[in-house]
Amino acid sequence: MTSVPHRLRSILMVLCSLFCSCATGGVRTDLSPGETSVQGAVTLEFVRTIGSPGNGPGQMLNPLGLSVDPQGNLYVADTGNDRIQKFDDDGNYLTEVGGFGFDPEQFNEPRDVCATAGLNIYVVDSQNRRLQRFDRQLHYLSAVLTNPNLEASLQFDIPAGVSVSSTGDIFITDAQNERVLKLDPFERPDRSFGDTGYGQGLLRNPTSLAIGPDDIIHVCDTGNDRIALYDLYGEYRQSIGQTVLRTPHGVVVDPHGNIYVADTGNDRVVIFDRQGELLFTFGTPGTATGSFRSPHDVAIDRNGSLYVLDTNNSRVQKFNVLSR
Repeated sequence: MTSVPHRLRSILMVLCSLFCSCATGGVRTDLSPGETSVQGAVTLEFVRTIGSPGNGPGQMLNPLGLSVDPQGNLYVADTGNDRIQKFDDDGNYLTEVGGFGFDPEQFNEPRDVCATAGLNIYVVDSQNRRLQRFDRQLHYLSAVLTNPNLEASLQFDIPAGVSVSSTGDIFITDAQNERVLKLDPFERPDRSFGDTGYGQGLLRNPTSLAIGPDDIIHVCDTGNDRIALYDLYGEYRQSIGQTVLRTPHGVVVDPHGNIYVADTGNDRVVIFDRQGELLFTFGTPGTATGSFRSPHDVAIDRNGSLYVLDTNNSRVQKFNVLSR
């Protein structure tokens, strides 16, 4: 594996200068849109807050998942309002689908959303015990249900997270059965993992998951306060963050392999390099911009901008990393 590029380390140092406690400046919060911090050739810019508490268009209630498509559109699992909302990359509300219920295009506690590199948007409809598949305009396409005629290891009960590999395989975390289920590109169950073996690879209350550029699956092993890593065949590789994280709920991996975690129990975001070494943490508990209350998910768009789902503040915060 390669080391973290020098330019990326500079970016990370800038992020740390904004949000980490230090001997001279304390914690930087309450940034204004367009406000920047400069270090060398790198600028970090707070862009905007998306959303506010409520049930109107663009408002949110206890959102638990988010994803960005290749065109930069943002999809939010607005869990408390039983809907999915779509925003453009400027944070403008575009459309939504949902409402409480059991029919197609209705949800009961949607907990995660995954915008694939293709045209599909998968939604974890947790209490209806299914995935729903939409196109990018949020038109309903189909549902993925568990098959009770299959062996128990190939079924799921209460899905919590979903991610899709570059080859189209679908990975679902099953919070009830505490494992990951792999479906092939035709949505047929292939195998499960995380619930058998020898200790280290066992999961407890898994939530979100993400697949890195090296095809390693990163699972938020929420009950064990760590990120558990597996290959595409379900073989356990390693765990990271055991002494740093508290009830992590969201994870994303950037093109360099760096791992961004919504450290929910500590009201912050934590970043590791691809070897699992801690790079830095940022964020403090609160309502100011640059602060978080129970962040549940993170996403990175095509330009490298970071989105943080600030769940108990019912909003998304966006940050740009720029070169001068």
